[in-house]
Formats: sequence, C-alpha cells, structure tokens
Amino acid sequence: MLKATSTSSLIISRLARFSRLSAKLLERRLVPLSITLQEMRIAGLLMEEQGITQKDLAEKLSVRAATLSVAITKLEKQGLIKRTVNSADKRVQFLSLKPSRKFAQVDQVLTSLEATVCEGISKRDLAVTHKVISQLIGNIEILEKSGELS
Repeated sequence: MLKATSTSSLIISRLARFSRLSAKLLERRLVPLSITLQEMRIAGLLMEEQGITQKDLAEKLSVRAATLSVAITKLEKQGLIKRTVNSADKRVQFLSLKPSRKFAQVDQVLTSLEATVCEGISKRDLAVTHKVISQLIGNIEILEKSGELS
C-alpha cells in the first residue's frame, strides 16, 4: 500500500498557505488607500522596471494582458501610471510610475505588516528564512527557464 504524503507538511504547501493568508491580510490593509493587491503588485514591478510593456508586465504577473488592462487604466486615471507610446510601433506602450505619496503609504503598510508577521522571530532565523526562500525561488526560476512550468 502506498503511503500518501501529507500536503500540509510540504514546504511548497506551507508557502502557498502563507501566500494566501498574507495576501488576504494585505488586501484588507490596502482598502483605506483605495488600491488593490493586484495594483500594488503592478506598482512594485514598475518600481523595479520603468518603461516595461504591458505584455511583459502581464507575463511577469502571470495574468492575461486584458485582465491587466483594467487595473492599469484605473492606476492611470488616479495619476499613478503613465503610458508612453513606442515611436517605432504605435501598438506598443511602455508603462512607468509617476511619483506619488500613495506609494509611500503602501510601503508603510507593507513594512508594518511584515514587522507584525515576523514578530517573535530572531534576526538570525529571518536571515536564514530569506536565504532559503531565495534559493527556492531560484530553483523554480531554473525550472521555468527549462520549460517545465510552461
């Protein structure tokens, strides 16, 4: 008889649960700022890569470009994102963040939430956790590049 692995003991399962719970909590804390978790993720990626296309952004977020379009339009109407048309190809638009106090507020929410969820964990343990999670992400990125996640 085969022994089934308890999924709750798998690291990947625990990380998925952490991701769901922390996303839910973060979403609630973002409500007063009138920004969704998806919009925050868009802004976060644009902070790292100014001038990225909507297609590339959708790929990085693992969402369809059409789904992303609604969030981008909302952020643009709030004056948080700027679209620049590519002079060589008018169909291509580059996205960039506009300076805003709202992003400083979002950063405050993130910092506060992280401090709360990390309460009672030593700096040493947090450093090890960071290192392990970084390695897990690196291993998954290798699988992704090899085509296993496609």
